[in-house]
Amino acid sequence: MTATLKLTAASTAISLFIGSTAAVAEPVKWDFSDEYDLSGTTGRTAAYCIEEIEKIAGDSIDITYQGGGALGFKSSDHFDAVQDGSVHAAVTLLTQMSGIDPIFNLSSIPFIASTPEEAYMLWQAARPEYEKVFADNNMVLLWALPNAPSGVHANVAIDSVDALKGLRIRTYDVNSTETFKETGAAPLQIAWSDLVPQLSTGGIDAVLTSAEGGEQISIWDYVTDFTEVNYAMALFVAHANKDAFDALPEDAQAALTDTIADCDKYAWSVMEETRTSPYENMRENGMTITLDEDVPSEVYDVLREAASTVRDAWLEETGERGQAILTAFEDMRQ
Repeated sequence: MTATLKLTAASTAISLFIGSTAAVAEPVKWDFSDEYDLSGTTGRTAAYCIEEIEKIAGDSIDITYQGGGALGFKSSDHFDAVQDGSVHAAVTLLTQMSGIDPIFNLSSIPFIASTPEEAYMLWQAARPEYEKVFADNNMVLLWALPNAPSGVHANVAIDSVDALKGLRIRTYDVNSTETFKETGAAPLQIAWSDLVPQLSTGGIDAVLTSAEGGEQISIWDYVTDFTEVNYAMALFVAHANKDAFDALPEDAQAALTDTIADCDKYAWSVMEETRTSPYENMRENGMTITLDEDVPSEVYDVLREAASTVRDAWLEETGERGQAILTAFEDMRQ
């Protein structure tokens, strides 16, 4: 072989090697769907977790955060969308999957977990049961994010039982709808993306959500008051399509699972931060805030009585599965 042919052959081999190396190094691209946007708690937590995953996985995975419903999915669509692979992964309000399995209603049963620490224990107690349901539906359960405790945004302070009567309040799941119905309010379950139009047109006159949730939509443009009732810390969870997960390189799979504990820790810190941080902005925009200690005990008596009905119904529906979770939770609290 002449020197020229040898050089040409060597150059070709090098080019093929470089080309094949580039092909191997090309990251797997994933979309991560979120009904809410990057400024909210779900967006912030998702961004943090994606960054941590990519740090560990290097160039083997490239995850794009698709917030604000950019892919056309609401949170209530995510279970089906991730299950069938329409999107690789998503963050979803757990209780919006209650039609799949009533076990998912647990985190929004009012007054079961009364502190962030208890909300974490409840997540740990329930996680194995949640994982089974996701696995049975072709998904992998990842990390969780608790909502800051829900309160009531309205045009009156919820400082009497009468203030609840007939209140046209936006609720976010079956539990909250049933609880407020029991108090004499007129609840309507509304997706987050449909909330502002309902407020703008007078379809509702109150909203059950956290202070941070209210701040996110400038709720002072529609109502005057926020009342702390520390109602519940409903969970969002991140979940991924199992087929897409199994197709990932091993280092990317490990990165998704090895970051779960760290993501949980970060998510709880975000929740702690957003519990009261919006208050200053809300007050600057003319809202009156009624703190937990200023809510009369009779209001809590009515809310807790309504909540006990919801809790009993949940236990009846979930049977031994639900009771086992609550027993494990009580053991952790001791």
